[in-house]
Amino acid sequence: NSENDTKILRKAVQSSDLQTLQNIDSLLQIASLGNSTKSKVVKSVNFKKVDKNILLGKLDYKKDTNFSIVNTKYSSKTIYLRNEVLLKFDEMYNAALKEGIKLLIISGTRSFNHQKHIWDRKWAKNIMKMDSISTIKEILKYSSMPSTSRHHWGTDIDLNNLQNSYFEKGEGKKIFDWLVKNAFKYGFHMTYDNQKESKRTGYKMEKWHWSYMPISEQYLLQFNQYIKYEDICYFKGSKFACHEDIDIIKNFVNGINTDFKKTINVTE
Repeated sequence: NSENDTKILRKAVQSSDLQTLQNIDSLLQIASLGNSTKSKVVKSVNFKKVDKNILLGKLDYKKDTNFSIVNTKYSSKTIYLRNEVLLKFDEMYNAALKEGIKLLIISGTRSFNHQKHIWDRKWAKNIMKMDSISTIKEILKYSSMPSTSRHHWGTDIDLNNLQNSYFEKGEGKKIFDWLVKNAFKYGFHMTYDNQKESKRTGYKMEKWHWSYMPISEQYLLQFNQYIKYEDICYFKGSKFACHEDIDIIKNFVNGINTDFKKTINVTE
């Protein structure tokens, strides 16, 4: 049952080889909650170096004990997430449900090959009518280059619907408003807010995309430290990752809303 699943997950998190602190409560601590507008993820000075293949999505997460299948009550698909992420999502799910809000995961961890399949499909669709740089820019409105997706890390989830318009009225708006008000309490953050307000670079606004910051923030730091442009390869158009009009690491990997508490919300 759900209670037993949660106990198993917590045990797995506490015994994980990738656990970064001495106990789960320390890692999950969120500073300055309550009425503060400057809540942030507590950084760990003991965070272990992450293997490059993990950062690049080149791991078999289905066989990795740090990952678990998402419960069917959260999703009708077979989706994997990091144990810790799933544990905190379960807490958020239950809190939302008490207020009549049902959160559904429609996408979670993606491997390099999964992202490559998405990329190659969109490349084939667009390259027939535009040049390579224009094709890349079109794909990058909403999809990442393989090796650069936050979904590789098992920390990021897409919730309920993949259209911003869904979250602007009716049930979708109730869901989004609840997330903006409460998701940070469980470590989740909307990374791709409205560019017109935040002036960030990169992908267009994605109201459905939420990241578990206690881990993803650390992974981003290590991505910037250890991943080079030559590591982003083996897919169509990869040689343009460092092109001045693209600059995938600077403009897209780092093109996120860095204000963990405040999510800017205005329609496009």
